[in-house]
Amino acid sequence: MDLPNIQTYLRPEHLENLTTWGNDWAWLAGGTWLFSEPQPHLQVLVDIQQLGWSEIEIAGDNLIIGATCPLIKLLEYPWLAEWTAITGLKAAVAALAASSKVINVATVGGNICLALSVGTLAPFMVALNASYEICNLQGELYQVAAKDFQIGSRQTILQPGEILKRVLIPLSHLTWQVNYQRLSIAATDPALAIVVTAQHQQQVRCVIAASVTAPRLLEFENRETLAREYITSLAKENFIDDGRASANYRREITAVLIQRTIH
Repeated sequence: MDLPNIQTYLRPEHLENLTTWGNDWAWLAGGTWLFSEPQPHLQVLVDIQQLGWSEIEIAGDNLIIGATCPLIKLLEYPWLAEWTAITGLKAAVAALAASSKVINVATVGGNICLALSVGTLAPFMVALNASYEICNLQGELYQVAAKDFQIGSRQTILQPGEILKRVLIPLSHLTWQVNYQRLSIAATDPALAIVVTAQHQQQVRCVIAASVTAPRLLEFENRETLAREYITSLAKENFIDDGRASANYRREITAVLIQRTIH
C-alpha cells in the first residue's frame, strides 16, 4: 500500500545523525506491516537497513540476532544439530503462516517491536530467557530481559528515539528442550493461544501468549510441578475477551496447549 502522506524518507548510516520529529515518524525495516494499512499520522520514515547491523553471529556466550535480520534467515541458517531449541524458533517463524515474499522481507526486530498479542517470536524469546539490546539516538545502549520488553498489546518499554538493535540468547540455552504449541480457528488465522515451554534439566519455563495481551512467563521446578499447578497459575491471569473468543475459552485452550507440552 502506498503512503502518500510521507514527506521525508531517510536512510541514515549512523543513528547519531538523527533527531526526533514528534509523533509523525517511524522506523522502517522490512515494512511488511507498515505498508499493509494506511498510516495517516506519519510524515517521516527512517529506513534502518543501511546501519550495517549483523544478522546472525556468535559473540562470547551469546547467539546474537540483529533486529534487521530477515525471518527467512532463521530458517536457512546452518544451525548446530545440538541446538535443540532452534526447532522452537523455526516453529515461531512458521506460525506466521505468511507468504515467502513476506518471510523474505519481514524482520526479527519488526516482529518483536510490533508487539501484537499474537506475535510469534516474543514467546520463544521469553522462554529462552533472551535479552534485548536497546539503542537510542545518542548511541547509548542498555539491555532488557525479553520478558520485560512487551507490556501490552502494541505496547513496549521503548521510549521515543529508542530502537531494538539486537537479540541476545545465551548459547547454553540453545540446548534446552523447547515445545512450541499454537491454536487458531484456521491455520492462517491469528492465534487464539500460544504456549512455549523450555525445559532445562528439571526446571520448566512456560510462556503463554496470544490469549493474553503480552507474553507471560510461568516458572516451575519440574514437569510434575507444572502438571499440578498450571491450572492454578492460569486462574490468576487476565485473558483477552473479545469478538474472536471469550476469556474463559482462551483460558481453556491455553490449558489444552500446556497439556500437550507435558505429554
